[in-house]
Amino acid sequence: MTRSSPEKRLSSEADETTRRSAFSPTNIAANPVNRMRFGLIYDSTYWHISAQNVRQALPEGRRIDFDLSVLKPDADIHEVLRTATAQGAIPDVIVQETTAPGLPRGLHTVSVPTACLDVDTFGWTEFRLKWAMLFDYVFTWHISYVPLFRAAGHPKVFALPHAVDATLFGAGDPEQERQYEVGFVGHRGLAEYTRRDRILARLVARLKMNDLERSYSTREMAEVYKRSKIVVNVSREEFPPEANMRCYEAMAAGALLITGMPTELTEWGFREGEHFIGWRSEEEIPGLVDQFLGRKEQREAIALAGQERTLRDFTYQRCVETIAETVQRDHGQLFAPARDWPADQVHLLYLSYYYRLRLHSAAFEEFRRLRRANPKAYWKGLPMVLKTLRHAVKQTLL
Repeated sequence: MTRSSPEKRLSSEADETTRRSAFSPTNIAANPVNRMRFGLIYDSTYWHISAQNVRQALPEGRRIDFDLSVLKPDADIHEVLRTATAQGAIPDVIVQETTAPGLPRGLHTVSVPTACLDVDTFGWTEFRLKWAMLFDYVFTWHISYVPLFRAAGHPKVFALPHAVDATLFGAGDPEQERQYEVGFVGHRGLAEYTRRDRILARLVARLKMNDLERSYSTREMAEVYKRSKIVVNVSREEFPPEANMRCYEAMAAGALLITGMPTELTEWGFREGEHFIGWRSEEEIPGLVDQFLGRKEQREAIALAGQERTLRDFTYQRCVETIAETVQRDHGQLFAPARDWPADQVHLLYLSYYYRLRLHSAAFEEFRRLRRANPKAYWKGLPMVLKTLRHAVKQTLL
């Protein structure tokens, strides 16, 4: 998997502009979601939990589902829209998660604004920057990547945070009901979580924690954090500053968040010592936990500040409002750079997507279209097709 290092930060002025545009109080008052219908392209067999939460935050009457596992990975978007229109379901914006196992053909030619939800931008960044050119809007979950998309030539890039479902969280439980000294729900045992495993092993050996060996539903996760005094976050090793969902879930539940520094939380306006506590080396984590377990009043004050800020500004319901308000503000204008590209360049873009996602049939069909559009571009796509063929043969033999 290709990795790209993001710029460290936007300037403080640019950060503040991004935050204001994304989470202005006028978004709630205007209630833009109720004036827009979202055509959601996804594959129900596999998609990122954040993209799934965005979908679930939409009222059913505002949502038109285009499930590529029911259609096909390279469905023609015009045919999809014609079917939807015949059923009286006409979207005002088409939204797709980047790296979903499918990409409808013709996105760059539709008259409806399109948007991609780019969640884990730190993975396959080189390709994500290119695929984004098919869409009129890019919503990335990492502020520090906004300049990269813009430098690559995309005019409409906005940041969304990992967030929480507002219906799952509210006022925290009384302190006596927080039976876990430290709570944690999340992935373990993978290469990118070696440090996480090491840190949690030290904590669970001496503190009262929830069962780390079992899996939890979303509602069960929320209950664990509501019953925890402290939640320790250790982000994945290939992108340590990530403010992942756990950060917001912990704060929304009224637990004290202790997370690694530097963190994207500060880019979103959260302040260390006021909304959360930061750690800079894993050796200091046990001491910080002990310190704040013994300082109930200070712990609760910081936890409450984090909870209030999260539930006010960092929910999936607010994210949906942000997308709607952003698109409505442009009154149907279309911005995708690929709309003005020559056909062979667009075919190569689609081919790279199908190749990276190992959508073999779609990749071979795209290569045939590339050859018809520009025989000279044949050689540019050939390496991807040969690798696709190798993967297809290998998969057949397994």
